[in-house]
Amino acid sequence: LQTIDPPSVALVTLGSSKDMLFEGGPRPWVQEPSKFFRNLTAEDAESIDLSLFVTPTSRNSIQHWVRVSCKSLGEQVIALTVGNNPTVTNPFPAVEPAVVKFICAVPSRLTLTPVYGNSQLDLLCPLLQQNKEVVPVSNYRNPVLDLAAYDQQGSKFDNFSSLSVIWESTKTSLANVEPDMSMKLTLREDGSGQKKMHGLQTVLVHHESGTTAISVTATGYQQSYLKAAKVKIPHEPLLPMSATIDLILVEDVKVSPTDISIYNHPDIQAEIFIKEGSGYFFVNTSVANVVRVFHEETQGIALVHPLLPGSVTVMIHDLCLAFPAPAKAEIYVSDIQELYVRVVDKVEIGKTVKAYVRVLDDSKKPFLAKYFAVMDLKLRPASQIVSLVPLGEALDDHTAAFLVHGMAIGQTSLMATVADKRGRRINSAPQQIEVFPPFRLLPRKVTLIIGAMIQITSEGGLQPQSNIVFSISDEKIASVNSTGLVRGVAIGNGAITGVVQAVDAETGKLVVVSQDKVEVEVVQLTAVRICAPITRMKTGTQMPVYVMGITNSQTPFSFGNAVPGLTFHWSVTKRDILDIKTRHSEASFQLAAKYNFAMDVYGRVKGRTGLKVVVKVLDPAANQFYNMRTELSDEIQIQVFEELHLVTPEVEAEQILLSPNSFIKLQTNRDQVASLHYRVLDGPDKVPVVKIDERGFLNSGSLIGSSTIEVTSQESFGINQTIVAAVKVYPISYLRISMSPTLCTQNREALLALPLGVTLTFTVHFHDNSGDTFHSHNSVLSIATNRDDFVQIGKGATNNTFVIRTVNVGFTLLKVWDAEQSGIADYIPLPVQHAIFPELVDVVVGDILCLSTALINQEGLPGVWSSSLSSVLQVDSKTGVAVARDSGVVTVYYEIPGLLKTYREILINTPQRTTATHVSGVITSLQGVANSKVIVSVGERNKNLKGECLPAQIEAIAELQPQSIINCHLDFNSDAFNFPAHDIFIAEPGFDAVSGHYTCSITMQRLTDKQLKHLSVGKTALRVTASIQCSHFSGEQISAEVPFNPGFYADQTEMLLSNHYTSSDVKIFGATEILDALEVKCGSPTVKAFEKEKSYSLPSYVVYTVSLSDPRVPSQGSISTTLTVSSPMTDQSITIPVTVIYLTDRTSALVRHGASVFQHFLDSYQVMFFTVFALLAGTAVMIIAYHAVFSPKEQHTHPAFTPRMTPQHSHNSFSVSPALSFSPQSSSRNTSPSPRLWSIGYGS
Repeated sequence: LQTIDPPSVALVTLGSSKDMLFEGGPRPWVQEPSKFFRNLTAEDAESIDLSLFVTPTSRNSIQHWVRVSCKSLGEQVIALTVGNNPTVTNPFPAVEPAVVKFICAVPSRLTLTPVYGNSQLDLLCPLLQQNKEVVPVSNYRNPVLDLAAYDQQGSKFDNFSSLSVIWESTKTSLANVEPDMSMKLTLREDGSGQKKMHGLQTVLVHHESGTTAISVTATGYQQSYLKAAKVKIPHEPLLPMSATIDLILVEDVKVSPTDISIYNHPDIQAEIFIKEGSGYFFVNTSVANVVRVFHEETQGIALVHPLLPGSVTVMIHDLCLAFPAPAKAEIYVSDIQELYVRVVDKVEIGKTVKAYVRVLDDSKKPFLAKYFAVMDLKLRPASQIVSLVPLGEALDDHTAAFLVHGMAIGQTSLMATVADKRGRRINSAPQQIEVFPPFRLLPRKVTLIIGAMIQITSEGGLQPQSNIVFSISDEKIASVNSTGLVRGVAIGNGAITGVVQAVDAETGKLVVVSQDKVEVEVVQLTAVRICAPITRMKTGTQMPVYVMGITNSQTPFSFGNAVPGLTFHWSVTKRDILDIKTRHSEASFQLAAKYNFAMDVYGRVKGRTGLKVVVKVLDPAANQFYNMRTELSDEIQIQVFEELHLVTPEVEAEQILLSPNSFIKLQTNRDQVASLHYRVLDGPDKVPVVKIDERGFLNSGSLIGSSTIEVTSQESFGINQTIVAAVKVYPISYLRISMSPTLCTQNREALLALPLGVTLTFTVHFHDNSGDTFHSHNSVLSIATNRDDFVQIGKGATNNTFVIRTVNVGFTLLKVWDAEQSGIADYIPLPVQHAIFPELVDVVVGDILCLSTALINQEGLPGVWSSSLSSVLQVDSKTGVAVARDSGVVTVYYEIPGLLKTYREILINTPQRTTATHVSGVITSLQGVANSKVIVSVGERNKNLKGECLPAQIEAIAELQPQSIINCHLDFNSDAFNFPAHDIFIAEPGFDAVSGHYTCSITMQRLTDKQLKHLSVGKTALRVTASIQCSHFSGEQISAEVPFNPGFYADQTEMLLSNHYTSSDVKIFGATEILDALEVKCGSPTVKAFEKEKSYSLPSYVVYTVSLSDPRVPSQGSISTTLTVSSPMTDQSITIPVTVIYLTDRTSALVRHGASVFQHFLDSYQVMFFTVFALLAGTAVMIIAYHAVFSPKEQHTHPAFTPRMTPQHSHNSFSVSPALSFSPQSSSRNTSPSPRLWSIGYGS
């Protein structure tokens, strides 16, 4: 028998118990197990409570559990005796004792230690061995403290559960023990197998870092435990004791950076910074032999040295914090994969931009910039257009920065290069960069009046030009749009900034490449002045004049195109001395007053006159003139003098006019024929102002004056001819501009503006201070416009010409000046207007346009019309008549071959409705005559003809057949008929060029008898609707109702009267107004007709009775006549044959019932007469044969006298069929005798 727990001594507090375990000893005797016993004895049985108990795991007799509870303090020995009592079968049983010491004492001290989780690496926290008072714990996970109790000898208590303890914290904001978080008491085995009690207490942390002290104090015993153990009273009290542990709350361990790309080079090492945590770490790697890691504990870093390319995870384990997983850093050891350069591909000359270089590893991740020195990173330009300077500061830790300085205009490329650890060079892809000239906005200063506009343009900058973003400092002064158009709004000063932007290829962000500013000044005109280059001019010369403001900055650009505008009115004080003409008058233009800020002045006869201009405002409220004035004026004096010339003898002196530093090649009519010699005739005392060489090149220098040259022609036949000419070198005083070609118009009317789409040539002429024109000059012309969206300007064939093409309708101002002498300038108005009329708005499909223009060619012949899309707009090439056949935008061109091609854009809309209107006429049955006409309007307007049409255009309309674009649809306005309207009526579309209307002409076809009958008894109207043959037409179709009159209808086709039946009725159906005006005539006085009955209810009819005038009928032969029924309203007439025959008394009357037997085969009167006589003869023969065969008493109906019957038609149901007939169909009569011939025997 052995003692297992405790091995020798058990130590508990008062009121606590100890479960002791004994193992071994004798077992129950098999034959008599009841004799088995276990006896417990103690030295002082009153001080303790002993009991044996069985645990679920100790049901065998090997284990013996004894529970000992302490009732009073003290120490004694407890003995357990196990054995069997003697029996017959076991007289000498085995009995074995075991003893253990049980101490019930007072604890003398308590201890607190943190509980550390089992490390995954089986490494213990060093704090467990160091027993430090300050213990680091995580401020994110609640730590667990282990409480243990010891006696004075330093022995740990096996059980101290009866103690009453209190937990406290010095900083409850960092950590505290909640009252409801009770201490958990557990038993743990020590090394000897004895179970000792541990009190586990969870401390609540609040995610704050700092230091706090957690203390536990044992204040006494728990009364519940003392009562349960039946402790003797009184007992010795427990002196309070406590234990304290200092906790430092820290963050979980973190590493920085977590991802590192390391260049695979022996001179490289990477640093991993280890932050927070307990300070006790273990570092290892996921894969061996990729990196080598050294942990520098004092510096808190881990040094990583690359060994081989690859990927590895460095893990940092915190040994003293309950951390679920280690902190990890991913290390990528890589060689150089590639490198690239990022730079804005444009830099202004003299400016700088930054270039950035990155080096990428095998995973396309950038290396740290600190490795670049090992890599020997360099950035080189392909040429010396740019210079490069490395920068110390960089965009980030992975980028090297360089400063790129534009040195010269041009394009080059930048290339970065590095060296790997083997010394091999690796290059980046070349990055293009352009150095562009300085970006400048023009003009440098803008002066405008309120309402005037000018466009800011630029020079230099990027090519091709990128979009310029404009902004203004004060939007109350002026406005600017995206194209640089500036408009004056209010008086004041501001600045406009233009910024050129480019897109960074990598970031996609806009980068400002260059910018510039111009000044804007919005002013009022306080005064105007006439700018005239000279005030004395020769007769026969001309000069330009224009209006300026009070300062030189107030040019026509400042006010020439203001809205509301200004008008300029010019006059002279003396007539005939000066002629004032508008600009471009040499090309047959007569500009309006609002464009006349510049004029041409012609010197006619000698004299002195005043030239005056009055400038008026169209709207004084626009505040364009100072002090709200309505007009400003100026006047100058101009003297016209006669040119010097010889009167006696009357010869013309020749003079060549050159500007300084110019040249001209002299040409004569004897070039290539005779030998020419040139020389200057000035004497030795005079310095010649020109030079001439043997080829005839005449050059002027910088001197001003006159010289004389001699041109000698040595003819092959021995004669010399000589010309002496004066050469005058003089500075240029002004320039003048003329336009060509001359545009011819009908009736020689002057044009009011430049036609849209024409190309014109402007020639610049230079004049001296008296108005003479230079033969040669050295000026370099500059041109500018106030905006670029209405005209296009380009250089001409020679230096002094330029070409203008008008591209949009609007007003442009043109300035031409000498680049070296800005004072020599001229301003020209360029108004552009349409030359094709009329101005077309709201054009819809179906409209006919009579286009016109005043432009003709030099011979007076018109040009050629065309359309950009004939399927949309069909144009007659000769007359200009156009038909809109589909919706869309189309351009009409008018071209005079070799001269001009003007155009106008037309928008053709889809019409929203078509309207049919019945104007007059009733459709009648006259064959082939259009009895009714319906006007069709397409769209909202009542006419579809636009413009004033000439007779030739009206004729051309018929050739274009515009009516083919509409369709006329017919139907009845009721469902009375079961046949469609187009079976009866024909609707022909047409166009009336005189009235400008589409029409539908309705004609009634020939009717069948059935159709006539149904139409005459019914009452309905014809509905006419028109539609457009347009691919997008789905609008409203408004119809018109057209009355029609099919005529009247008789129910008899022939009539038969006899001496026995002297009268018969005929019923006429038709409209009431027709029946009221019927005319009935008999062809013979033997027969008369009179009206018997008339009915106005549907169907309306009239009944006429036809009878014999004299009842006595001649006994021999028969009488044939006609009954004629006619209507003056419809011009319809029907003729009904009437036959009068004589019958003997013995014959029965022949009575017609239903349809007559003659109805189906009588085509003419001859057939009808022949048939009547044949019937009479046949009847007589049959009667005779009858009496010969049968007895006189028998009566039979002879089949020869039984007329065939036609089908009966109800008056209430009738069908419609589209045709008119003039031979009415007979219908049955309801009140008729039996249709048979009866006869009696001759013998009666």
